[in-house]
Amino acid sequence: MMATLALAVVAGLAGCKVDTVHPISAAGVTPPDRSIYGAWQYREKGELTYVHIGPEFSLAAAGTAPPADQRTRIVIVDHKPNGLTGEAYVAHGSRLGQARYLNVLQVEDGKPAGYILVRYALAGRDTLRFSTVSEDALKAAIGAGRIAGSVRGAGLSSETAMTAGSAEIEAFLRAEGDRMFGKPVVLRRVTAP
Repeated sequence: MMATLALAVVAGLAGCKVDTVHPISAAGVTPPDRSIYGAWQYREKGELTYVHIGPEFSLAAAGTAPPADQRTRIVIVDHKPNGLTGEAYVAHGSRLGQARYLNVLQVEDGKPAGYILVRYALAGRDTLRFSTVSEDALKAAIGAGRIAGSVRGAGLSSETAMTAGSAEIEAFLRAEGDRMFGKPVVLRRVTAP
């Protein structure tokens, strides 16, 4: 698992943790958000991370319209003093009013296991803010019965995930989305020199 950015942006990817077993909406409901396509960087404590976001590869001819359900590919390359690490993910978008989300697919043993939810916002053209679900807030919501889910274990081996269907997740996030996500990580667009 990558250090700072990956932990903050795609929290819990190690061990295939998921926020939900169902996405907010199905792929293809919300068109891909081309405004976030590009190369982004994040610096912290001597580490440099690049996040590449773009369309998942398609066999469609160049210049043709992308398929409505085309997913977004996210490649994270972390530059550390002792070497490079990299991970790749596929996601599809969902919009609830002005709020934008990525449903980042988690795969375990070659099979879909669920999704990490990432809320994001552009600030101008060159600043992108990502935030992930707070596990504590999710545990509290599930424990209080505000959303169907399961909570098992504790510490690093804990598993907390929504089991509600997409319509229930959408309604829940419309009502409580602002309280469910942690502090955003700020990425800056890499521009050509």
